[in-house]
Amino acid sequence: MNDIQVDNKSALTALFVIDSLEIGGAEQSLFENLRRFSNVKPIVCHLYKGETLKSSFEKEGITVYSLNVSGKYGFIEAAKKLTKIVRKTKPQGLVAYLTRSELVSRYVAKKLKIPVFGTFVSDLYSDEYNRKLSAKARVLVTIFKSINRFTARYCRGFIANSESTKKVNCIHLKVNPEKVVVINRGRDGSRFHFHNNRLNSERIKLISIGRLVGVKGHQDLIRAVAVEREQGRSFELDIAGEGPERVSLEKLINELNLNEVVRLLGSRKDIPELVQEYDAFFFGSHSEGFSGSVVEAMMAGLPVIVSGIPVNKEVVTHLETGYIFEKASIESAAKALEWLNSNKQEALKMAEKANQIARERFELNTIAKEFESYLLQQLQ
Repeated sequence: MNDIQVDNKSALTALFVIDSLEIGGAEQSLFENLRRFSNVKPIVCHLYKGETLKSSFEKEGITVYSLNVSGKYGFIEAAKKLTKIVRKTKPQGLVAYLTRSELVSRYVAKKLKIPVFGTFVSDLYSDEYNRKLSAKARVLVTIFKSINRFTARYCRGFIANSESTKKVNCIHLKVNPEKVVVINRGRDGSRFHFHNNRLNSERIKLISIGRLVGVKGHQDLIRAVAVEREQGRSFELDIAGEGPERVSLEKLINELNLNEVVRLLGSRKDIPELVQEYDAFFFGSHSEGFSGSVVEAMMAGLPVIVSGIPVNKEVVTHLETGYIFEKASIESAAKALEWLNSNKQEALKMAEKANQIARERFELNTIAKEFESYLLQQLQ
């Protein structure tokens, strides 16, 4: 018999547990999904400090509990506080995001004998993510991986944001793939207006979107533009995003004398409007959980040129809905730009097809319904 007593007269309630409510992919995706729920009552609890998005949730009528656990981990404190919230709110189940919150939620759910669901949103244990870590940090990752693998057995199921993240996490954590459902991160198509009148000028304007970190492959893109410039082909590249690699990227831009054609735009909140100013989308990431910015570019009608990582191949079909180049290959990225320059009309036709597919597969309203239906099926 469950330790938590559920009021059968109330709507089905799910408690969503996450590290913080700062602006990030998982946090924003959670908000966009929950505000569209109609048959599941969502409650949100963030364990650690950071609540930029809290007011957004509350404006949608979603109750938020801020535990503000001290320290980087504070697992004991977090577990005690979360236990109190679960006893108070009496949810039918917990859905946890990100490693720290997942570990705490699994412990609390097991203790209180209620269902808990995990989420796979990235490949945290890949070489791409951990190559630049210190020896101490790598040891810590190994420890967390062991704990994550051991406690994964407490989960009734998992939600992965792509087939790729499902596959790698099932391997790393020894999870039965049958316990994992893939629900992509959706995008609000109404925010992206398609107009396919690009690629008319001599100089092609490229946009890339992503945090300024090594795994995003921005250096590959910058060097590819430099290669094409040497061959007499004219491209501009703007990169929207912020992060610790800014200084090294600025140095590279200076060394290659690209200051007039490559710009770092910083963090932008106007992506739907921003992408309308460009001719094509250039994306060189070495690892992704889900290619959300690629989907956004497709919804905006931009031809997409992307690295050949597995998750990009889930979204883009080479020479049908976009151009895929070899990951971490400057030569291959440069050849992709050369192709774009020589095949403008074909690229525009591919963009039209990509736009249609993106709106069919990744529309946010459809994704949110799929997510809610999964929870209803599992918790009723």
